Amino acid sequence: MVFLGASSQGKLLLFGIPYDSTTCFRPGARFAPDGIRFFSENLETYSPSLDKDLEAVRFRDLGNVDVPANPEKLIKTVEDFMKNVEIPIMIGGEHSVTYPVVKSLFERYGNLTVIHFDAHADLRDEYSGTKYSHACVMKRILELGCNLIQIGIRSGTKEEFELMKNSLQITYLYSPKDLPEILKSIKTPVYITIDIDFFDPAYAPGTGTPEPCGFSPIEFFETIYKLPPVKVVGFDVVEVSPPYDPSGITQMLAAKIVRELILKFWG
Repeated sequence: MVFLGASSQGKLLLFGIPYDSTTCFRPGARFAPDGIRFFSENLETYSPSLDKDLEAVRFRDLGNVDVPANPEKLIKTVEDFMKNVEIPIMIGGEHSVTYPVVKSLFERYGNLTVIHFDAHADLRDEYSGTKYSHACVMKRILELGCNLIQIGIRSGTKEEFELMKNSLQITYLYSPKDLPEILKSIKTPVYITIDIDFFDPAYAPGTGTPEPCGFSPIEFFETIYKLPPVKVVGFDVVEVSPPYDPSGITQMLAAKIVRELILKFWG
C-alpha cells in the first residue's frame, strides 16, 4: 500500500513536512515523510480490526511541503499551504510543525481540542533561543486558546508538570485507556497529534528523543478503536527519525497509524 486514495478528489489531503531544524538531541526527522511512505508500501489497504479499506476512501497525497530552516518562516509557509487544505493528514518532521497546522485550524473553527500523545510535555516557553522549538509546541497551542488532552507524558520540567496539573485548558491522562470516556463530553472539533516517542523505545526506537517506560502499539490502537464519534478535523504523526530506525519498525508503525486513523474517522 502506498498512500493513494480511491480518488484524486476529496477533503482529505496527506502531506509531509520534512523539517527538524530545532531538534535538540538527534536530528533526522526530516527524512520521515518519505521513509513512512516507503514502508507504507508493505501495508495492505484493508484493516481487519476496522473492517474497512483505504481503497474506498477519497484522499490524496500532496507530497512534501518545501519549508525553510528558520522556524518563524516555517510557520508562515505552512499557514499559507494550509489555506488550500480542508482536512490535513500531516507527516512530520519534528513536533514544531504541528503548531502552524493547528493554528490554521483554530482560526478556521474558532475552537479546537488537541489530543496530544507524547512522552514529553512540550510546554516550555522557549528552548534553544526560539519560542517555536519542538519543545515549546504545546505551549504555543495553549496560547491560541485550544483545549489540550495530553496522554503518556513522562518527561519534562517541574514547571511543565505543574502547568499540566493546574491549567484549566489541560486534561492530563498518563494512560490512554481513559480517553474514550473523556471524549464523550467533547463538543469541539478535534485534532490528534502523535509524537512517536509516546511509544516505548522497544516498539519505536527510531526517534530523536526516546524515553523509556512508554506504551505499546496494542494499547494505542485499542484506545483508538474505542473512541466515540467526534468531529476529527485532522491529525499528524511526528518525530519519526529514520536514521535511528535501521530495521524500519518505527516507520512501519507510523504508516499503520496513518492508515488506521484515516479508516477510523473517514472510512
